[in-house]
Amino acid sequence: MTSLLDELKDYSGKGLYPCHMPGHKRHAFDHIPGDIAKIDLTEVEGADDLHDPSGIILEAERFAALQLGADESFFLINGSTAGILAAISACTDKGGRIVMVRNSHKSAYNAVYLRELDPVYIFPEVMETPCIVEAVRPEEVRKALDENPGVQAVFIVSPTYEGRLADIAAIADIVHERGIPLIVDEAHGAHLSFDEGNPSDAIRRGADIAVQSVHKTLPAPTQTAILSVKGGLVDRKKLRRFLSVYQSSSPSYPLMSMIDGCIRYMADNRDLVPAFKDNFEKLLKRLEVCDKLIFRPFAEELRSGRADYGKLLICTDALGISGVRLAQLLREKYGIETEMTCPGYILAMFTVCDDKEGFERVADALTQLDLDPEICEKAEKAPLGTGLSRHPQRVMLPSKAADSESEEIPLSASEGRICTGMVFIYPPGTPVLAPGERIEKEHTEYILKCISEGFNVKGIGDGCISVVKNG
Repeated sequence: MTSLLDELKDYSGKGLYPCHMPGHKRHAFDHIPGDIAKIDLTEVEGADDLHDPSGIILEAERFAALQLGADESFFLINGSTAGILAAISACTDKGGRIVMVRNSHKSAYNAVYLRELDPVYIFPEVMETPCIVEAVRPEEVRKALDENPGVQAVFIVSPTYEGRLADIAAIADIVHERGIPLIVDEAHGAHLSFDEGNPSDAIRRGADIAVQSVHKTLPAPTQTAILSVKGGLVDRKKLRRFLSVYQSSSPSYPLMSMIDGCIRYMADNRDLVPAFKDNFEKLLKRLEVCDKLIFRPFAEELRSGRADYGKLLICTDALGISGVRLAQLLREKYGIETEMTCPGYILAMFTVCDDKEGFERVADALTQLDLDPEICEKAEKAPLGTGLSRHPQRVMLPSKAADSESEEIPLSASEGRICTGMVFIYPPGTPVLAPGERIEKEHTEYILKCISEGFNVKGIGDGCISVVKNG
């Protein structure tokens, strides 16, 4: 079967003069590499149409669905964000009710706003070392559904940003008992579909819709993703309509060809995931010599399916330094850039594209840092606890709060007020406060602490936060 990239190259080689978009006319420029320009087409004859595919794009999407165990798969050139927006919109009525985990990505909250939904939040448990949100448990989903009638869909995240895995099969059974669809934000789990002989992805475990960012853990460029659907609980016509709403009407052919190429590459190289898992386990084994740094996941968490491979959490409290400082040391002293920093830990991310030398380089750096006496002497001894012990209370529909007359007030003076927007640390983009939630002292103190420690906090401008006026 011919790949989308081969078809685009074949078209480019026909010598047809482009009296059409894009404006570069397939010429190379300093800012546009020639190989990209040649395949950057519009919906000309023979190039198909992402929003109504019937030719080469449809064939590529069907090939992806076959590899991913889905009934249908749809290429996303606006990232997983577009897929999450479309999935939630297609599975709910405007003004309907949805159960969703509170550690959802901001795109899910934007879907709640756009569809004026009444969200029932599940606050999964928080781990102690490090202080991160666990994957949602089946009993938490059952409780939310038992206590809240009229729910039209359930939205969960697995793997989480930190690599925690939910029991998708058990949750799917609970959700399907109600005759409603389960949507899984699987943005960080595209590799799970290609574990030779042991695929553990959401679609194969019972999800009705799964959204995967192929660019996060597979060899694909930023902004590429796939939405897969299976079963009869999702209105496919409605889903296609919303995909057309949330995706560009001028989709990138280079990005589409690279999604197709990524899936084909993984289908032809199914030994990549087992080799990657083996390298990650060897990394954890090497790090067992460390006395001060603590690492998650533990080996037994991987074997039991509670944690995913590739997300190494490096806890710094016992070393006495902040995550920010440890990330700085890894960058400046060892030339290693990590994915995310928090007060008490950092996240180092590995994928199927990391080679053995990369794993060894990280292991060497961490074992040396653990023994460095200079670091211990200069360590910050103040407690570096993170996270919130008190969940925000929603007192107003998110859409109503977001559209209310608002005012900007100092964050320090916002206790008791109702938030109109999202306040979140990026990455990963999970809100500390969401629209319609009442702000309490603990929330303001936590946000101010994150700002003071140099984290990228969104939704706060010049120390002010937007709140409902007179609310």
